[in-house]
Amino acid sequence: MNTFLDRLCEAILETDGGDSGSRRLIGRAIADTVAVSAVGFTETVTRFAVKTYEGSGGQAWSGARCESREASVMINAVAAHSPEFDDVYLEALAHPGTIIVPAILHAGASHDQDAIISAAAAGLIAARAVGGRLGQAHYGRGWHGTGTVGVFAATAAAGKLASLGLRQMKGAFGLAAAMSGGLRINFGSMAKPCQAGFAAAGGVRAVRLAAAGVGAADDVFGPGGYFDLYGNEPTTVSDDLFSLRPDRISVKLYPCCYAASRLIGVALDAYRVLGPVFSDPAVRLRMVVPQGSIAVLRYDDPIDCLQAKFSAPYAVSAALVDGFVGLSHFSEAGISRREVRDCMSRLTVEEDETQPSHGELTTGVVRLDVFRKGDRLGSYSRSALPGSPGDAPTLDQIRVKATDCLSTFERESGHGLPILDQVRGMSHVAHWLGQ
Repeated sequence: MNTFLDRLCEAILETDGGDSGSRRLIGRAIADTVAVSAVGFTETVTRFAVKTYEGSGGQAWSGARCESREASVMINAVAAHSPEFDDVYLEALAHPGTIIVPAILHAGASHDQDAIISAAAAGLIAARAVGGRLGQAHYGRGWHGTGTVGVFAATAAAGKLASLGLRQMKGAFGLAAAMSGGLRINFGSMAKPCQAGFAAAGGVRAVRLAAAGVGAADDVFGPGGYFDLYGNEPTTVSDDLFSLRPDRISVKLYPCCYAASRLIGVALDAYRVLGPVFSDPAVRLRMVVPQGSIAVLRYDDPIDCLQAKFSAPYAVSAALVDGFVGLSHFSEAGISRREVRDCMSRLTVEEDETQPSHGELTTGVVRLDVFRKGDRLGSYSRSALPGSPGDAPTLDQIRVKATDCLSTFERESGHGLPILDQVRGMSHVAHWLGQ
């Protein structure tokens, strides 16, 4: 019987990117990742990383020179993850684009669209297989899936692009396992996007070493291996776990933790009906969420932009006051606005014990009740997360998001994002950018 590693490598080596629909969605993931990185290059953490690793051996997507290609991979991933605007693959416990795309899309390199799409597909297969085998308990223990699962996704993608054979791919996964890490306790700090950077660079490093002949354990996922240490109780591994499913990836529509997306969505539902009533001091708000579904939103009273991205009261209040949530809300000026802070003081967030989520973001229903002077103005509920397969983003939403992100970089730098010149020639990617 084939082992998990055998089945994973077979799926990776055989994939060609799937049918036209899958390839189109993979192109969406690449476009979204590149666009979001544009904002990330204006973030403080990315500036620090660029300064630390400046040199002449590689080039980041922003045009910044880095000491090596591996350093540029890390910096691109830090940039893609730092705005908290990158795509989400709940089954994989990870943000896949922010790990996979930097591992295979290199500034100044010649890219064949088919090869890039196939490599990205390999990364998605690995992310889903490893994340699905680990299960939600892995995340619940405090691991950051983008850092742990992500290194295997980056390895699969980079290995596919490098045309590794079966033996080399197995070795690369063994090396990747030695670099699998990342902690949820770092959420709301600069370390979180760095963990994404470590994973992306680690995958490329594992592939380079395996290609050079460095070996590893015969089966890093076997008894006493990765899953025994990082995972949960043994589960049945179906063939579906190794299938390519880009249709299950969610696109973020708001630049903050994805656990806040459904909360923002129901707040915007209420705003569309009631209009700008939420700045009224007489209006009181109660939000009820499935138990355990927003544990990652740790900051009730955020003191900076990083904490604000992991704050339920802040994200909901910003939506209620302005009728939208965008990049400006997570600036220093945005988080100190009196109107939003006042709304936060009138909002309570409660967990519903009758809806246990066990950490799953898609479980149950979120409800927002609105009161004024004791009278109920309305009650609004939502089960689907905006941007998820259950409430899919439109082409227009994705293009508007991309334009906002790219414009932010252009205002800061005075020029466009250099990597765009390379991806414009990739039809599956350019379609989503409106290029």
